[in-house]
Amino acid sequence: MGFERHFNRKNLEEVFPEGFHLPEDFLFGVASSGFQVEGGFNGPGEPLNNWAELERSGKVERSGEGILFWDEYEEDVKAASSIGLNAFRMGVEWSRIQPSSLMRTSNVPPFDQDAIDHYAEIVACVMKHGMEPVITLHHFTHPIWAGVDFWLDDDKMPLFEKYVETIADRLNTVLIEKHQLHPIRYWITLNEPNAFALGTYLVGGMPHKKRGIRWAGKAWGNMIDAHSRAYDILHSVYRDRGWDEPKVSCNTTQQSIYYLEKVMVDILNARINGVERGELKEYLKEGKRKWDEEISKCEQMRKAPAVTVLMEKVLEKTSEFFFDLSDFENGINAIYSSPEPRKLDFLSVDFYDPFFRHMVRLPSIDDIKEKRANLHAEHWQWVLNPTALYHFLKAECINAADLPIVILENGMAYKVHDGKVSAREDGATRDKFLQCFIFEAMRALKDGVPLKGYFYWTLTDNYEWGSYEPRFGLYTVDRSQGVVRRSVDAWGVDAGLVYSDIVGALRSGDRERIFEVFTRDYW
Repeated sequence: MGFERHFNRKNLEEVFPEGFHLPEDFLFGVASSGFQVEGGFNGPGEPLNNWAELERSGKVERSGEGILFWDEYEEDVKAASSIGLNAFRMGVEWSRIQPSSLMRTSNVPPFDQDAIDHYAEIVACVMKHGMEPVITLHHFTHPIWAGVDFWLDDDKMPLFEKYVETIADRLNTVLIEKHQLHPIRYWITLNEPNAFALGTYLVGGMPHKKRGIRWAGKAWGNMIDAHSRAYDILHSVYRDRGWDEPKVSCNTTQQSIYYLEKVMVDILNARINGVERGELKEYLKEGKRKWDEEISKCEQMRKAPAVTVLMEKVLEKTSEFFFDLSDFENGINAIYSSPEPRKLDFLSVDFYDPFFRHMVRLPSIDDIKEKRANLHAEHWQWVLNPTALYHFLKAECINAADLPIVILENGMAYKVHDGKVSAREDGATRDKFLQCFIFEAMRALKDGVPLKGYFYWTLTDNYEWGSYEPRFGLYTVDRSQGVVRRSVDAWGVDAGLVYSDIVGALRSGDRERIFEVFTRDYW
């Protein structure tokens, strides 16, 4: 069965009753990361990050010029603004701000004020186009001089602290003094720590030297520590400078298995929930029970093979068996010793396919021809399950101390190989994707989820961690002629128009207009 709209007129009337009004401060945006779009990393004389050695090995496609965002950012900012968005998520790259072009160095490089000034120019451009910048401090990448396995070294956490403090102070100072703008309001400390730690040290999907379940736990624990330190630093800098309090979070990629995602959010919220350190085990056990109860309500969009369903159950039991709070000791110490009992100002989640049962598959004939013998689903093979988004949002709010929640990433990909785009196996197009997933986001909002925003991943096709083949963009990038942005997505859908129509209709509160854009056939 192909991917189609799963709702009808009656469902729309229930979600958008008479008098429907979208919250005034609701954020609609797009998301990106610095390394994936900026270009100018890991070449001769360029800033080197933890991907440098892997890129130079030839085992992955080079990131190269990216999509030239570092120099041509204004074009993308204008495109996002033209959709009618009021938020723009972007990253700042530590390896550009504290750069080194040497693969090995014993010295900690100085900060580059010119790079910080340039980031301020980009952020100022976002603000001047009427959008709220949401700034990510670490999106899977860090300077090569800090070590590929940086997150396994307790002694190096102060390096991250200094980076956060420098950016919070200098970047905002430039925004205020040079551009006459306000300090950044929204910060993401670390992008998807659960995906990074587990995907690097268990799956091997990111650059690494060491491998194993204990290393995965160690890295995740240190990232909780780093987030806690960054949270405290950001609030301290703003307080000392007399600026309005920032909103700080750490986004996770949602997984159906509690110990692969939600456990981190519950740990970060434990202290504000009044949980003593000695009560953590029981608190987490009860959190898992409530999580499992809500996730069990998810409909299945595609029947998975019995063997992968079994593998998912084994993984769930294995993750519970191997979960050890001692792996998170540094993070827990940081939480309970901090002068700030709160460690999240809002929840932020990334929603793709959260079920492991869909992630394992045999290579297809095309995969073999293209020398892609992976045993995991590629980006364009991920199962789209909009109704699951509703239940995952409700589940994420368990133990959440009434925090608002933002969908910081949600997207779908096409495959483009040798310049040729392939249809998705489920036949999905981006217009119906946006209609279905935003409908479920609004259903969650109507049913009491304190949803604060929705960000689509991403504005333009970009570098997806070793390859330009996955195409997530509302606007495609034609790489056959350099870097050329097109006005449609990879399949030819005017996805920017679709997103714009949906956002405009929801903001209008006009029910008939809302019903029309959610049921229109754009393709």
